[in-house]
Amino acid sequence: MSRLLSDKELEAREAKRDLNVELLEGVKQMLANNAARKTVINETDVALARRKSELTQDQFAKILGISKRTLESWEQGVRRPSGAAQSLIKLFILDPQFVRDHLA
Repeated sequence: MSRLLSDKELEAREAKRDLNVELLEGVKQMLANNAARKTVINETDVALARRKSELTQDQFAKILGISKRTLESWEQGVRRPSGAAQSLIKLFILDPQFVRDHLA
């Protein structure tokens, strides 16, 4: 089981990446029908909650009291929200308007 990266570790890893090269390599592999891996994207509960609430990442992060970067890592499944944040996210899924009315 791999450990979750800290925000600083994520930033350092992202700073070293060359997305243009990675994208071109991925396209080459797809055209050759030789993709190294196939990824199925599933909507996380966090992304679902934000989508249902019709808020931007900035707005949603502000309501949760977190940075946009942290929200992105939660939505991508890189990191997991705390127990309290998970409870609030469940409320967003069940009744987004209630949470928006009372916390936004």
